[in-house]
Amino acid sequence: MTEQTYELLKERILDQVLAPGTRLNIDALTRDLGVSSSPLREALARLEAERLVASELYSGYTVAPEPTPRYLLDLIDFRLMLESHSALVGAPRKDPSILSEMRAMVRQMAATHKLGTRYKQYRRFVDADIRFHQAIVRSGGNEVVIQAYSGMNAILHQARLYLHRSGGEARAVEVAQEHGTILRAFEDGDGDAASRALAYHLEGGRRRLIISGSNQA
Repeated sequence: MTEQTYELLKERILDQVLAPGTRLNIDALTRDLGVSSSPLREALARLEAERLVASELYSGYTVAPEPTPRYLLDLIDFRLMLESHSALVGAPRKDPSILSEMRAMVRQMAATHKLGTRYKQYRRFVDADIRFHQAIVRSGGNEVVIQAYSGMNAILHQARLYLHRSGGEARAVEVAQEHGTILRAFEDGDGDAASRALAYHLEGGRRRLIISGSNQA
């Protein structure tokens, strides 16, 4: 019940049925969703960890504001530092478990030919994207980097959800192709090529974000 409640609320937030800044009334939500307060509060706690809702003492929960384009661009810089280094070091290791995870996620992303603009449409693509990049970071074997990246998981997850919401067929194909190029460099054990492909992919995310912002202006 908690998982269902969490997914329903997440869908409404990302599809902006619940707009940024909306105050969430626990009693009204329990009636609307047909659940008790216990799974609802657990779901809200998960959403708060993902920074999709915010809570204040005595004020309850509100839908969090969307991250600004500047914030999303800064996150790309953060990922470039950590993931490019991880790819450089990790690809030559050719760890079978890492390669297996990356291949599976590339297949899952390739099966998505259109991201769509609603959460249900791009959810599986986002999940595969997260696991693909987590595998890259793990490949480097640096526990400090892995912990730093893991500590940012909620923020990175939130950013992906908003970035992919403005997707479409061209974006899905482009991103999947870039992931395929990274995977081939890992399969070849070429750290330099893997790092370059990863950097090109993340810079592509920066470009897609800028274009998306200009289209909405």
